[in-house]
Amino acid sequence: METKKIWQALLAITPVVGLVACSSNSRTSDTVAVVTTVASMESTIGDGSVTIDVVVGENSGPDRVEEVALGSQVTLNFTNPEAEDEYHVHGYDIGGGITKKGDTKTFTFTADKAGDYEVESHSSEAVLMVLRVG
Repeated sequence: METKKIWQALLAITPVVGLVACSSNSRTSDTVAVVTTVASMESTIGDGSVTIDVVVGENSGPDRVEEVALGSQVTLNFTNPEAEDEYHVHGYDIGGGITKKGDTKTFTFTADKAGDYEVESHSSEAVLMVLRVG
């Protein structure tokens, strides 16, 4: 099972788990344990929105595939710490505008078309990631 699917499953079934131990003895206090799960690189919020951070040259490349559910609100944050850059999401025709070295460019959109979509740097023409909508 892919790591992303594991995170999605964990987030779906264990966002907050509470365990309560009770005793019939009125002098015994209740014990409550709370366990929470947090995703690291990508966060999925309960309303179906997804945020994906990409740092060019650090966690980018054509082998990076990020899966999102069809209909999700997606926020992509791109940062190139080495050079100014311009980004483009194929299939959604999202992109444009030069971003200064070290600045972050953000795109927010609804993933309303199923399929695989390359996200690339227009400056280097390198594929930074593949967005898989399904």
